[in-house]
Amino acid sequence: MNADLAPLAKASGFFRRALFIYRTETGQSLVFWALIGLFHFAAQIVFRRELKPGEFGTLNTAFGIIGLMTVPVLALNLAFMHYLARKHADTQSARIESLRAATLPVTQTFAWIWGGLCLPLVFLLGALLDLPRFSLEFLTFASVLVALGCVVSQAVCQDRNQLCLWAWLLAASALARVLMGAGLAWAQPWGESALAVFFLAGFIALSPVLALREIGIATRLKACRAVQDRDFLLCAAATFSVLLALFLFSSADRIVAQCWFGVATSSNLRYVDWPGFDAYQTAGLLGRGIFWGTQPLLWIFFAQRSRMARTTMASLTFLWIYVGALLLGAILLGCLSQPLSRLFCGADFKSTAALVPSFAAAMIPLGLLQGVGIFVLASRRHPECFLLAGCAVGYVLLLFLVGRQPQVMPAYMFGGGLVALMVVLFVSIVRWGRKQP
Repeated sequence: MNADLAPLAKASGFFRRALFIYRTETGQSLVFWALIGLFHFAAQIVFRRELKPGEFGTLNTAFGIIGLMTVPVLALNLAFMHYLARKHADTQSARIESLRAATLPVTQTFAWIWGGLCLPLVFLLGALLDLPRFSLEFLTFASVLVALGCVVSQAVCQDRNQLCLWAWLLAASALARVLMGAGLAWAQPWGESALAVFFLAGFIALSPVLALREIGIATRLKACRAVQDRDFLLCAAATFSVLLALFLFSSADRIVAQCWFGVATSSNLRYVDWPGFDAYQTAGLLGRGIFWGTQPLLWIFFAQRSRMARTTMASLTFLWIYVGALLLGAILLGCLSQPLSRLFCGADFKSTAALVPSFAAAMIPLGLLQGVGIFVLASRRHPECFLLAGCAVGYVLLLFLVGRQPQVMPAYMFGGGLVALMVVLFVSIVRWGRKQP
């Protein structure tokens, strides 16, 4: 009897340990993560069904720009969090404490500086991508500022040890996005209404920043001097490289697609009167669901591996589970392409369903790249981190130059991701081999 229960007890303990690690690292349980993801997709379903033809595709391009502009501040915040979580020598305790005290002032200062730089960047990128209307560019920039503020809010909650509060704020913001989106998208079926919903709902997550006391100039300067540490700056650069690479591999196509599929067809009304653009972006959203949905497994793996000096077979457990979940998710998405497409698109789902299997296949090498990126970052293999970012830039150029048809873009995503994966693995194996006796 006890022998029969032993495997079950072991599996239960393993599952509880995974939940505990994820909650410790993110401040939220997997239930919250699933709930926030559900609200996100519910909002996307509302926008897909209510917005005019082409507006959903343009909206997702704007969301891609918002995510791209948020990466630097998010990378800095993650670099602080995980660098301070490592084990350091006792002789470095004073340096670590100064970095810990500098986390919030530096993150907030960098967020405001970067927010100012985003003003020309967003409008320049909007012009290069040919976003249909100036109002879309303006609301995209406003949403970027809110997104940056939300990252600072997370830093505030970390500083106050209130990550549970941060999880509740995220869930409330996601729910508000669904409720407000259902009303505004029905009344004003344009991309601006959806961006306005994102902007307004974001103020819920901004509440910790709005209640934060002003940090003095002297404190900010002292904090900025504290981060002038070579080891930390190298960690921050590697974190930025990996996060930028993961974002480009997962979302570059929905930004590039605006250049070729989302050009406005009416010079008077300035909107994209082509339902095929919506079909492409919807299929891409479903494919990226695999990429995003399996990330908790990687963060559990990262939390374990980043605290170790060397990789062990036991530390790779969650990485292998991630690979299995990635492959299973791609197979399920390919099999369920029609019902999922019908859920988003209603009766006009066939054009979306035709693209979903190719996106599911493309997410396999891109998802493996995500796993490799988290592994090299956790293992502090900094050359591979920077190489991954370089491969991601090359991947974007490939999509921009040759991905001019919705039907062929996923094929180039698959090929480009596969080549990038082979390059990173080859360099990693060569560097590992040189260290062997």
